[in-house]
Amino acid sequence: MFAGPPLDPSSPEARQWVLDELAKGRYTTEPSVWQRFVEWLQHLLTGQPGAGLIPAWGAALVVVVLLAVVALVVARLLRAEPSTRGGRAGKAVLDDEGLSAADYRARAAAARTRGDWDAVLLDSYRALAASAVERTLLTDLPGRTAHEVALALELVFPAHAESLAASATEFDAVRYGHRHTTQARAVAAADLDTALLASRPTLGQLVGP
Repeated sequence: MFAGPPLDPSSPEARQWVLDELAKGRYTTEPSVWQRFVEWLQHLLTGQPGAGLIPAWGAALVVVVLLAVVALVVARLLRAEPSTRGGRAGKAVLDDEGLSAADYRARAAAARTRGDWDAVLLDSYRALAASAVERTLLTDLPGRTAHEVALALELVFPAHAESLAASATEFDAVRYGHRHTTQARAVAAADLDTALLASRPTLGQLVGP
């Protein structure tokens, strides 16, 4: 038979056995997330991890700073959202509500007299888009981008498909790419508006929503 501890220990012995058992590694409790966070703050502020809890005001100060940084990052992301995401509303052709095709043509003509070719191109393309709506050649225009307008009008004006695509590309380059157009391209957009106004559409290809 093998020797072992007595099966009927005294009270002091039993208490010591329990303490010895609880002292083993498998009973050690892992630090909580909060304890680890506090230790990290302690190390951040003092460079001495495990040296003890930092003062309450110190922890509060660090938390406030962290929250301020998070708020700043979120604010910058929200401010940049319209341009980075390129939403449909931000790239719609007709930015000004209530203007007719004639209004856009008048603005383009005024811009031409002062040599503002960027404005000539933009308002000429807006004029042809607004004109298509007035002629019921396009429906559901609000929110349409320049290329969506071009693709829709190519169906009813197939002979002008190439010019529509070129003017749409130039519209986006000037309006959203912050590039300057040339006199020739601006005049081409104005001439395209005039040509579409005088052209008979292919009515079997009217574009819906």
